[in-house]
Amino acid sequence: MAAGGPGVGSAPHIPSASSLPLAALNVRVRRRLSLFLNVRTQVAADWTALAEEMDFEYLEIRQLETHTDPTGSLLDDWQGRPGASVGRLLELLAKLGRDDVLVELGPSIGAAGSWWLSPMITCKARNVTSRLSLHSASLQVPIRND
Repeated sequence: MAAGGPGVGSAPHIPSASSLPLAALNVRVRRRLSLFLNVRTQVAADWTALAEEMDFEYLEIRQLETHTDPTGSLLDDWQGRPGASVGRLLELLAKLGRDDVLVELGPSIGAAGSWWLSPMITCKARNVTSRLSLHSASLQVPIRND
């Protein structure tokens, strides 16, 4: 390691979409995902097929059927399980052949999670941490009144 200590002069680690937590999906994206998956159809995989791919048991799926938004409840329940991530969700949707969902929601999922992927910027003079916005070139750092 360098004499200056760990991380000095090195780029910050930026997590990939595969490690992006499900909490990065905002309400709008979750609702739109529900619009696609809550509809029971014979020609496309619905939320029950996704639940099976997420390793939910039959009785768990039956219990989710009682909710008004089973997809939303599924995501909430899956969020606490090991391996749950935005990247894994996208992989499962692709495996299920839900390219329509990926095409429609892919940009929204990317925008919703972009702040999780943005590097942390630390202003050492003021000991303030902020996230660099990927949507603008400006950096907004809160001012402390010391």
